[in-house]
Amino acid sequence: MSATDVSGSAGSNGSNGSNGSGRDLRIDELTGAVLADHAAWNEANRRLAEGAMTALRDAGALRLLVPERAGGDEREFADMVANVREAALYDGAAAWVLMVLVGHSWMLGSMSEELQDEVYGVDPDAIVPGSLAPVGSATECDGGWLVDGRWPFTSGAVWGKWFLLGSQVLAEGKRPRLLHVVIPREDIEIDDNWYAIGLRGTGSCDVVAAGAFVPTHRTVDSGDLLGGRSVWSSRHRTSVYRTPVLPGLAVHVAAAALGLARAGLDDAADRLGTQDDRYMGSPKSRRPGLHMRLAESNTEVRSAELLIDDTLGLLRQAADGADSKQLRAQAKYQGSYAIELCRRALDRVTTAAGGRAVFDGSRLQQTFRDVTMASQHQVADLDTVGEAYGRTRLGMDPGAHPL
Repeated sequence: MSATDVSGSAGSNGSNGSNGSGRDLRIDELTGAVLADHAAWNEANRRLAEGAMTALRDAGALRLLVPERAGGDEREFADMVANVREAALYDGAAAWVLMVLVGHSWMLGSMSEELQDEVYGVDPDAIVPGSLAPVGSATECDGGWLVDGRWPFTSGAVWGKWFLLGSQVLAEGKRPRLLHVVIPREDIEIDDNWYAIGLRGTGSCDVVAAGAFVPTHRTVDSGDLLGGRSVWSSRHRTSVYRTPVLPGLAVHVAAAALGLARAGLDDAADRLGTQDDRYMGSPKSRRPGLHMRLAESNTEVRSAELLIDDTLGLLRQAADGADSKQLRAQAKYQGSYAIELCRRALDRVTTAAGGRAVFDGSRLQQTFRDVTMASQHQVADLDTVGEAYGRTRLGMDPGAHPL
């Protein structure tokens, strides 16, 4: 295996639905204003307000990656990045929930057409929260599976009509078979336990299923789903559903982190540009140290943006047939590293912003907390994905880390 990085800088060939005239931006200033108006309510009530969810639906943002054959728009990952980033400028919780829901609709494109029609046939804006970690258990039965479990971090759970959940099929003496299932709301119990340092308005609480019957057509082998090799992923107008899921998810999370970092840096610049140092009696804006902090943080966020753009090119290549373990390792690491760059950028300016920035209601404080929380997502684990990527740079197999 070559130790040379894969280039992701090639332009789009249109195979993933590009319209050739820039990104398809659904979150305009009017929609953004509605999201901002509900941000405080979301934070206080630990879930997305009805008005915020309605704004996302009315903007058409929820159907960006719903398959066209099921009534959706089947756009590009780059359109998802643009819309999630834009939403985060107004409210991190709304952006995060949008990111999760668009991601799950994208993954349902790799499941059976019968399921796609079931979920989206009546409503192409159907809301599908979920938790991908295989923490549930599935037992085979006549016509399908009986599923039990408790799944944490189910963002937007209260709005769910269907739930995409990871499960294990246990067999004595064998490695568990991993299965992803889709379960309707009536078979799910929501445990309102979401109390967290950041992304408080996302309602990312636990959901529970007890002996829920899941017919076979609502399931997919996790290896096929995560690897972008489901038989259903190729039955679409575009190649976007053949994108490997785990590197793709890194870009999804990075999109939210990017918008939050931009919003936080804008607030920091406004704050530091107008405050006086109460002990020195001079404007904070005269401090050379603050100038350097802002310069470095802005450059880190710009670097994250460029990394995301390059990674989108890698994912497009993979979807169009040029897939490899090396490409996946690089793409997953670059997406994860973009998240880390956004976290570092906000940490640097928050440290310098002074005591008045730490109160609730401070946009800088909120974006710092939200990005800190986003950086805890499994796809942002730089130790594991860094090991895989580093091995490929030495011409080695990336190892057992999921890619």
